[in-house]
Amino acid sequence: MSNNTALINNKNTLTLNNEINNPFELWNDETKNKLISFLTNNSIEELRHWFSNKTLNQYYQIKKLSLENIDLKKLLPAWLLADIELLGTASSPVFSVMSPASPLLLNHNMSVAEAVNHVKSMNKDLNAKAAMIVDQYGRYYALLELHMLLKHDEDLLLADIALQVEPCHVGEDQEYAVSELQMGKTEYLPIVDIRGHPVGLFQWQQASQVMQVELTEDVNLQMGIQSSLDEPSYLDMSVIDHVRKRIIWVLGLAAVGIFSGMIIQSYDDAIAALTILALYMPMIADTGGNAGSQSATVIVRSLALGELKVKNWLTVVWKELKIASLIGLALAAASFIKVEFLSGSAVLPGNITLTLLGTAIALALFLQVLTATVIGATLPLIAKSCRLDPAVVASPAITTFVDITGLLIYFYITTTLLGI
Repeated sequence: MSNNTALINNKNTLTLNNEINNPFELWNDETKNKLISFLTNNSIEELRHWFSNKTLNQYYQIKKLSLENIDLKKLLPAWLLADIELLGTASSPVFSVMSPASPLLLNHNMSVAEAVNHVKSMNKDLNAKAAMIVDQYGRYYALLELHMLLKHDEDLLLADIALQVEPCHVGEDQEYAVSELQMGKTEYLPIVDIRGHPVGLFQWQQASQVMQVELTEDVNLQMGIQSSLDEPSYLDMSVIDHVRKRIIWVLGLAAVGIFSGMIIQSYDDAIAALTILALYMPMIADTGGNAGSQSATVIVRSLALGELKVKNWLTVVWKELKIASLIGLALAAASFIKVEFLSGSAVLPGNITLTLLGTAIALALFLQVLTATVIGATLPLIAKSCRLDPAVVASPAITTFVDITGLLIYFYITTTLLGI
C-alpha cells in the first residue's frame, strides 16, 4: 500500500470515527454507504484493529445497518463480546433506556481553563450539562457538572473539583439504576462498560420513563392484570385483549375461592343455630382484605424505593404487628358497639348474651386484622427473596387468601366462645 493510499484510508477512518459518534437516526445515506464500503473492503485484521477501540454504543449503532454478509461479533475484542453477552441475558438493562449519543469526556489532568477551551471548541449543538472525567487509560474517574467550571480558578485540575460518583455497569437492572440515582448526590449516574470505560450518563429524564413503566406494570400486577411493556393504550386495546389480560387471575382466584364456600358449608350447623353470624361475615372478610392490601402496598413501595431489604423482615413483622394491634383494637371496639346497638332485636339462644356475641365478633375481627396485616407485609418480602417482583403478590390474591383465613378465624372463635 502506498503512503498516499494509507493517508486516504486514515482520513476516511478518522471521518468515520467522528460520524458514528452520532445516533444512528442522524446518519445520512453517505455515512451509511461509506461505513458499509469500509466494512466490506477491508481485511478482517484491519477491521479487528478498527473495532478494538470502539465503544458499546458505537457497536449497537453499526449493528443497525443489518449487514447480512458480515458477522460483526467475529471482529470484536473480548471485552466488548463480554458486555454484549451480559446485555443479552439481562431482562431490563439500564443500557436499553440510555441515549445512544457518546458522552462528553474530559481528562482528569486537564485544568479548568483547558476544559473550558475544549468545550468551546466542540460542536455548537453540544447540549451536555455534565461530563465524565477519565484517567490516562480512558477509564471513568469522576463526574463533573459543567457549571462547576465557572466557579473555580482556571489553574485548578478537574480531578480536584470533580464529584466522586460511583458508576453503574451497563447490564445493571433499570430499577437498580433508578434507586442508585435517587440515593446519589447529583442528577446523573455514570454508566460504564466491563473495562470501566464511560458509556453514558443515566439522567432523571430517563429515570422518570423507567419509573412510569414500572409503576404501570406494578399497578397491573397488584390488580392481577397481565402486563407487557409494548402494549397499546386502554382505548386502542380490543375487548378480547382486555379479557385475555385479566381473566387468568380471576379464574385462578375463583378456583381458590371455592375453599371459602367449603369453610362456610362446614359451619352450616353453627349458622343455622345462630343466623346472626352470617350478618357479620362480610365485615370480617372486607376488613381483612383492606388491612392486608394496605400493608402490602406500603411494603412494596418501601422495597421499590430501597428503604427496606429482605433482611429487615423481622423488624417489618414486629412493626406491622404493633400497627395492626392498634388498628385491630379500634375496629374491635367499633364492632362490639355495633353489635350492642344494631343487633339488640336479634333472637339469641338462652345461653348466649348480646355482650358475649359482641365479644366473640370483636375478638375474631381483631385476630383477622393481625393475620391479614402480617400476610400482606410478608408476601412481598417472600417474593423479593425469591427474586420475583414484589408486585406479583397481586391485591386480588391477598384478598382471596385473607378471606379464607378470616372465615376460619371467625367461625373458630365464635363457635368456641359461644359454644355452638
